[in-house]
Amino acid sequence: MRTKGLLRVALMMGSITLGTTSVEAAEMHGPDDAATHEVRVVNNFRSPVRVFAEDAEGHLHDLGRVSRGQFKVLELSAEVADMGVVRLKVYPNEPAGSLTGNSDGIKTKPLAIEGDDSVTVWLETDLTQSMIKVEQG
Repeated sequence: MRTKGLLRVALMMGSITLGTTSVEAAEMHGPDDAATHEVRVVNNFRSPVRVFAEDAEGHLHDLGRVSRGQFKVLELSAEVADMGVVRLKVYPNEPAGSLTGNSDGIKTKPLAIEGDDSVTVWLETDLTQSMIKVEQG
């Protein structure tokens, strides 16, 4: 009987504590749709890859790394896209000393990305067979 009473007291104290504690929800902010464009990458290549955007002035912007067998959404800033056309470049992320470290990457033709446009990249085992699709938003 005594444990049952202690359990009731513990439950009531927990209820009171939860009822009197003020909890504020933190507001979560995702990327601002007006500030970024999505670059979706499906990596079926044999190793992880690095994805870059080359702006109109020839500067490379690192968008991120995508592991083998992974789907990942990367962000291209509107600031880079608004400079004019961009090229996406994808390179295997392999150690320079490895047998596959000298693999060449792929690059797109110049792309004009505007508004809510997004890009989807499907990387194949043979990178030259990869597909890229620009979806207008």
